[in-house]
Amino acid sequence: MQGQNISRRNFLGLSAVGVAAAAGMGLAGCSSKQAEGASGAAQGKAVNSSGIEVDPSKITETIECEILVVGGGFAGLAAAVQAAENGDDVILIEAQTTLGGNGQGVEGTFAVDSKYQKEQGITVDRSIIMHEELGKAQWVPNGLFYKDLMENSADNIQWAVETCGSVISGLIDNYPCGAVAGSVNTFHWWEDGAAYVGYIQPMEKKLREYGASIDLNTRGLEFSYAEDGSIAGVIALDAFGDLVEYAAKAIIIATGGFADDDKRLKKLGFSMDTLERIGTPGHYGDGVNMTLAAGASEFNGVCYLKYNRISHGDVEIFGPLWTGFCFGGPFLWLNEDCERFVDESMALRVGNVVTQSAPIHNQPNCTALSVFDQTVFDQKIAETKDMADEWAVSVEEQWQTILETGDDGFMADTLDELAEKAGVDAAALKAAVDEYNAACAAGVDSLFGKDKEYLQEISTPPFYISRIHEVMEGPLGGVVTDRTFRPLLEEGGRIENVFVIGLDGIMLYRDVYPMDVPGSASAECLNGGRVSANEAHKLIKG
Repeated sequence: MQGQNISRRNFLGLSAVGVAAAAGMGLAGCSSKQAEGASGAAQGKAVNSSGIEVDPSKITETIECEILVVGGGFAGLAAAVQAAENGDDVILIEAQTTLGGNGQGVEGTFAVDSKYQKEQGITVDRSIIMHEELGKAQWVPNGLFYKDLMENSADNIQWAVETCGSVISGLIDNYPCGAVAGSVNTFHWWEDGAAYVGYIQPMEKKLREYGASIDLNTRGLEFSYAEDGSIAGVIALDAFGDLVEYAAKAIIIATGGFADDDKRLKKLGFSMDTLERIGTPGHYGDGVNMTLAAGASEFNGVCYLKYNRISHGDVEIFGPLWTGFCFGGPFLWLNEDCERFVDESMALRVGNVVTQSAPIHNQPNCTALSVFDQTVFDQKIAETKDMADEWAVSVEEQWQTILETGDDGFMADTLDELAEKAGVDAAALKAAVDEYNAACAAGVDSLFGKDKEYLQEISTPPFYISRIHEVMEGPLGGVVTDRTFRPLLEEGGRIENVFVIGLDGIMLYRDVYPMDVPGSASAECLNGGRVSANEAHKLIKG
């Protein structure tokens, strides 16, 4: 690239080093044609979650391509690389300063009958996958999405590795996670246990080798529309704060869900006062919102990668304290009114780590009070000792910090004193403990059916209360699509030149993410990327 020929589009695609190096070159005038009479569905009405008003008359330029990929995470990279491999003129825009999105935190990916499984003699019964994934969701999800995923998964991961240069570690297992593990050995670990190393970086390298354009710091806000009302492209806010239109024959939406869209999360019952978000930043729901604004149907089965959390401090989110004290088991869980609302061992019963936070979501402020005594405390310290040694942490010291700071943890020699420290009604707390202890003494939980092995009386002081809140990586789902990942319209039909993939359009689950078949979400991101790019190729080439 010659310095004097650098365009706005190429400037946005430079790495941080490239931007620094180019800073002294000067930015030449854009060669792309200027927008003339551009129109949008909103005509000045904001449809994005941040309230950014999109005025089509203020578009500074229009950039043309055959395929536009909006979002450069796990799914968007797969789509862009596949499109470039197909020989299509593709542009990838990404709102953040780097590629990867949610995919940066992925550890491994699902596949069935891959060459790597066959090399290790690993076989998988596909019916187990169907029963685990569909059965635990009351058979509501469409099994054909799983059928498509399973049929494509082996080729998808082999393509990522052998064509695109991605690197897997060689370990394939059932993803042991805390106190539970998956039901099948489908989890292909990426190099160093990190997709950012094994997948994101190699895929970005491959995309650049193909010569595709990557525009970073460029946030897609809403669709632009032709005079006949058809979708003609996407209006984006670029790194300079200017509105730019990307005119494309096909658009692939992969903006990573709506974890940072407070408006939508509130509608779905989250408490913004207690929710802790731990995913990568910048997931404002732009892809979901622009597609719904175009008339697409909203997916009503959104599920969440979220867990229980004690403390907002320096205690690691996932670790021995989480494993010992957040999964449930021999604890008494109460809401803020000191009412018991669930079998506290349900996550252990069903073997799904994500299940732990599902019932808490329905309680006031999406929190729960976990009540236990010194016997249970000592028991959990002993059970997690090996893990604590491996993590080189002291759970006792972590608890001491939590108790000293009053950060979601309280300890006292009497229930009256404990109630005062935790700010709850003492009479209600004691009544709940008495009722629970009676069930423990009888060995029968006649209300929720908790297994006898977890029925342990709260009787040995000191007594503890930990306040559990939700911590979320992100939601999965937003837009209803067909099996080609085209969005379905509320009024019937589909949008032919738009595809919604990744967390914006995943439809494998309902309400609770099942960990029984580990790695399926990233596998569907990979699958959706390839399928959508190939469908877009067929569309634009006729």
